[in-house]
Order: sequence, then C-alpha cells, then structure tokens
Amino acid sequence: MVVPRSPYSPQFMRAEASRGPKEAVLAIGSQAVLRAPAAGGDRVTLTTDDGTTALATVKAGAAVEITAWRPRRSGPALYRVRTRSSGKEGWTTASSLERGPVPPSPKTPATVAKRVATTKSVKPSHSGGHGR
Repeated sequence: MVVPRSPYSPQFMRAEASRGPKEAVLAIGSQAVLRAPAAGGDRVTLTTDDGTTALATVKAGAAVEITAWRPRRSGPALYRVRTRSSGKEGWTTASSLERGPVPPSPKTPATVAKRVATTKSVKPSHSGGHGR
C-alpha cells in the first residue's frame, strides 16, 4: 500500500556510499596476482600498514599470498601480502589485487597422473627358488 505524502512531509535524503563499487573480499591464505596500477607503470608498491612508508616495489603479475586484511572506512580495503617468489611483504590496496588461480583439488586426473608419474614403481624380486 502506497501512502501519499503531504507537502509537510520531510524530504528523504539519499545516503551516499563511502566507497566505490562493491569490492570482492579476498580470504586470508588465498592466492592472488598483483595488478598493474591504473595510473600506469608495471610495478606495485608495498607499504607499511599506515601506507606512509614504501617497503618494496614488485613487478605487476607477481603471485602473492594474502596474509592479513584490513577494511577501511575512508577507502579501499588493505591487504598484507607476501610474494611467493622472493618473500617480500607489505600492504597494498584491494585495487592492486586480482584473484589468483585456484589450485587443483587433489583428486583431479592431472594431479593423480602427476603423482603416479613421480612415484617409483617397485618391481618384485625374482630370486627365492621360483626358477624354471
């Protein structure tokens, strides 16, 4: 049922979102890939938790592991990451990350075939009086 508004009813104010579009939240322990900055360049800066001091720069496309997450009211969420190749650590914004490839489950045919290929096959011994 719609209720008519009178001329004396207060106007509804539209609340503005404090952030941009809805961001995906990446889980701690998940894998991600560093994305090139929108401003250009091919390196991503990792900073201290307050974002004031640069700790390292890493080439875009590097695989990282999410080790911590911090939401912020005034901007995009921050993620603490560790590079998989060099072990560099620092904080970066959510906009610098994209979901990494999901590791295959242990029961996929490719994983099973790889395990079979890497295990040594044991051949039975032909000694012990079974000769012809």
